[in-house]
Amino acid sequence: MSLDIKFLFIIFLTASMGAQASLENLVRKAALENGFMSAEELNPALDAELVKIGKIFFNSTSTSLNGNTSCQTCHLDRFGSADGIPNAIGVGGEGEGASRIKMGGAILPRNTLPLWGRGTEDFKILFWDGRIEKVDDLIISQFGENFPSLDPLVVAAHLPPLEIREMLVEDKFIEEQKTEKFDSANVVFSKIISELKKREPDGIEALADFYDINFEEITYFHVAKSIAEFIKAKFAIQDTEFHKFVFESGSLSEKKLRGAELFYGKGKCSVCHGGALFSDFKFHKIAYPQLGFGKNGFGIDYGRFNTTHEVKDLYKFRTPPLFDVLNTAPYSHSGSIQKIQEAIIFHFDPLRFIDLDSMTPLDRSEFYKRISLDSQEKMLISFLNDNEIELIVEFLKSLSFSPNDI
Repeated sequence: MSLDIKFLFIIFLTASMGAQASLENLVRKAALENGFMSAEELNPALDAELVKIGKIFFNSTSTSLNGNTSCQTCHLDRFGSADGIPNAIGVGGEGEGASRIKMGGAILPRNTLPLWGRGTEDFKILFWDGRIEKVDDLIISQFGENFPSLDPLVVAAHLPPLEIREMLVEDKFIEEQKTEKFDSANVVFSKIISELKKREPDGIEALADFYDINFEEITYFHVAKSIAEFIKAKFAIQDTEFHKFVFESGSLSEKKLRGAELFYGKGKCSVCHGGALFSDFKFHKIAYPQLGFGKNGFGIDYGRFNTTHEVKDLYKFRTPPLFDVLNTAPYSHSGSIQKIQEAIIFHFDPLRFIDLDSMTPLDRSEFYKRISLDSQEKMLISFLNDNEIELIVEFLKSLSFSPNDI
C-alpha cells in the first residue's frame, strides 16, 4: 500500500469514527431530552418481606373465587410478563400461552398488558382505557370516592378478582352482586378473603404478622397491597443495553444506533413513546383491526370512551411502554398484530395490509393528510421503508431484559 493510499485510508477511518461519535452523542442527547432515566432513578424503595408475601398471592389461584386463575396465569416471565396470546383467557382455561386457546376457557376482550415499571412514579394511568388514574391526591376508578389506596397499582390489584370471566364465574352468588354499589364489591372481597384464609393460611398469617394485626382482621386490601409490592419488585425496570449506552458510555451496534436515530428522529416514535418508560401515557387512535369480541360487542371496542364517555375518546387506547416489547407479542389492545414490524407500519400506513393494490403510497399519504385536517389529534405522517423499520426493530432489542428472579 502506497503512502498516499494509507493517508487516504487514515482520513476515511478518522472521518468515520468522528461520524459515529457524533451520532452516538446525538442519540444520547435525544434520549435525555425525551426524559429517559436510569433504572436506579425509576424504581421505588420496597419492603422485601411484603414482596415475599405478595409472591404467594400473585401465584395463588385462590384469589379467584372459582380457584382457577391467578395473576400469574396471564403474566408469565417467558412472554415478557404478558401471556403470548391475542386475548387473555380467564376462568375455565388450562395451561399457559397458546395451550390455553386449545383448552377452552372464557376469552377476554383485550390483550394482556405487560407489567414492566408498574411501581414507578410515572405510571399513574393503568389499563388500555385508563380506567384507573391518579390525579394529584385522587384516584379515578370504578370505586369512586371509596378508592382503597392512593397507589394506583394497589387499586388495580383490586379489579381482576371482581371481573366476570377473568377471575369470576357468573354463578348465582355473583349474579346477586351485579350492582353499581361499592358494597357489592366488598361482599365479593369478603368471600375471597374467607376462601384465602382456608386455602392460603400461611400467607394470611404472614400478612397478619407484617401488619401486626390479628389473622381475622386481614382484608383484601392487605392482599392487594402485597401483590402490588411483588409486582413492583418482580417487574422493576432493569438496566438495559440502551441504559448502559446512555448512562455508562456503553456501545450500540451500528444498526441499533441508526434505529435509535430513526426512533427519535424521522420515525417520530418518541413523540408518543418517549419519557422514562417509552410512553406518554396518553390516549391515541391507531388503525389496528379489532380481533374477536371487544368491550362493546363483537368487533367493537370504544376504548377510552368507555371510561370518560366523551366522544373525542372513541377508539383511543393508552400508549403502551416499550420495554422488552419484542417478547410481548401479539400487539394492540386486541392482540390483532403478530409481528412488531406490522405494529409499526399500522401507525403510519394501515392500508398497506387492507387495500394495498388500489392505492399508491402517494394516495395513502394524501389520504392521511386529509384526515389530519379534520382530526383533533396531530397525525404523524412519516412513511418509513422496510429497511428503516428493521433498523427501529434492532433498536428495540436494546430495551429488552428479563424479570427479576424472586
